[in-house]
Amino acid sequence: MESVERLLADLVAIPSVNPMGRGREGTEYGEEAIARYVAEYLRSASIDAEIDEVSPGRPNIVARLDVGGQETILLEAHLDTVFADRMKIDPFRPEIRNGRLYGRGACDTKGSLAVFLTALRSYAERKQKRAMNVLLLAVADEEYGFTGANHAVARGIGADFGIVGEPTETHIVRAHKGVTRWKVVTHGVACHSAYPDRGRNAIYSMARVVSRLEEHAGALLRTPPHPMLGTPTLSVGVIEGGQTVNIVPDRCVIEVDRRTLPGETDASVLDAARNALDGVEDWEIVGPHLAIAGMEVEEESRVVRKLGSAVKKILGQVKIESAQYATDAGVYNKHGIPSVVFGPGNIARAHTDEEYVEVDQLRAAVQIIERVLE
Repeated sequence: MESVERLLADLVAIPSVNPMGRGREGTEYGEEAIARYVAEYLRSASIDAEIDEVSPGRPNIVARLDVGGQETILLEAHLDTVFADRMKIDPFRPEIRNGRLYGRGACDTKGSLAVFLTALRSYAERKQKRAMNVLLLAVADEEYGFTGANHAVARGIGADFGIVGEPTETHIVRAHKGVTRWKVVTHGVACHSAYPDRGRNAIYSMARVVSRLEEHAGALLRTPPHPMLGTPTLSVGVIEGGQTVNIVPDRCVIEVDRRTLPGETDASVLDAARNALDGVEDWEIVGPHLAIAGMEVEEESRVVRKLGSAVKKILGQVKIESAQYATDAGVYNKHGIPSVVFGPGNIARAHTDEEYVEVDQLRAAVQIIERVLE
């Protein structure tokens, strides 16, 4: 195996499953073990690497290579993965078959992390033709709360532009939607279900809320579309209410997922939802508990041109596109670091029961990032 494949196999073999707010505990969960491995890998190449705890057992890695350049590039990938339950392959025993490296996180997004680490180590060891400073971030909790990226910008990290590793098949994603999530709670009065007129049913109130939000979602689909991203969307994904069937429920909760366009704000999104619910009684909005901005980087920007030049040199052609999902790039763009999304692997393989990344894409991505750094 080439160095990037060996490194990725090591990363996949270290479980770093995100507990996703479900209270799961054990050696498989959290990013601490993989963060220690990454820090040691960087330090063995004489690259300064700091383990920065975001929350207990959930650290970021912050590494800097200062070569006295006039520009600093951010390379970022997340350490965590989704659950590994009921996978058809052994999630933490990486295996290469038919030109694919299998394992949980191989595609999303330890493949990108292995690419960045391999390219950065090569750059650090070269000692010549080094004109660009590098800030490498390996962050916690991208899959659930984006707390690692938000923690990093709160600490005041800075760079001239950035590349966020995600499986894009080595295409350049220069625009993607954001996401805002919140809850709506309806309140009622509990009583015996034999006498429902003595209470007030919170589920009935929520039914009216959901109906209005469905109408609001339809109206969003009729708004003028973004040229790359289309229209914003809204979905009610979770509903919980009631204690037992013979008690009129006094509380019901839904969780709302709103995909936003670049330029939309949390305030404008929630105001629109409130307007949609005008006239419905006994509800309140709680949150948002997650808000990641949509992003759009101009095609003529420095980062798109520089990365695009490297991709064309290695692969012969460049594909520039958009995505419907949100990434840490939304965090960095909001805080003034123009960042695009790029990496090996196909997003359709992320989170699947046979997750893999194409080895050829891994190798090509290393060459591309090495050329970007040159």
